[in-house]
Amino acid sequence: MSEHAPEATMGRAFASAIGADALDRIQAGTMRTVYRNVPFFKSPFDISLYLQLLSRLMPRTVIEIGTKFGGSALWFADMLTAHGVADPAVLSVDIEPLARFTDPRITFLQGDAKRLDKVLPPDLLQRCARPLLVIEDSSHHYPETMAVLEYFHAHLQQGDYIVVEDGIVSQLSGAHYRQYQDGPNRGVADFLARHEGAYAIDTALCDQFGHNVTYNPNGWLRRT
Repeated sequence: MSEHAPEATMGRAFASAIGADALDRIQAGTMRTVYRNVPFFKSPFDISLYLQLLSRLMPRTVIEIGTKFGGSALWFADMLTAHGVADPAVLSVDIEPLARFTDPRITFLQGDAKRLDKVLPPDLLQRCARPLLVIEDSSHHYPETMAVLEYFHAHLQQGDYIVVEDGIVSQLSGAHYRQYQDGPNRGVADFLARHEGAYAIDTALCDQFGHNVTYNPNGWLRRT
């Protein structure tokens, strides 16, 4: 476990090219964003970047750890359908899911990010149609981030993606963001160091709008 917030991983700085003042204004708007009248909480950059990834990867299963109100699960289901993915599946896990709607493409599951074997056992993951897109968007704390990354490491296949969201919290000015202690970025740095050569940072996505102009700095990871 890193003792300090990482400055870089695999030779890439975590710092985003987005200026601090602009980032705070973008965050204020992101927290007001809804999709089909459901709170969505995706930055404008990442909405675009996920569309680039979906077009290229055409995942048949999306697994997100962190549901909240279910807006992103609904968006992913709709975007998979719009991309022509046959029988798309979204599995969304949260310790306390707050979604108040149902959709045949989405399965909401209650579970702990640190005990994913209880809610997403290996036999279930083996049945998931590939390619697989996994999104780590749980607590933003280091233990949960590492637990999610390590659990899926054993189940990801070449070409699958795992995206670690919201490492940008380390660069937001609000004092309440300090509680996360740079958990997502520390998790990415330690995980990549632990599994050297097993993952590539998708720099084309990270840097499409400028160096790490994304809420997921160095967090778009492809299994190699």
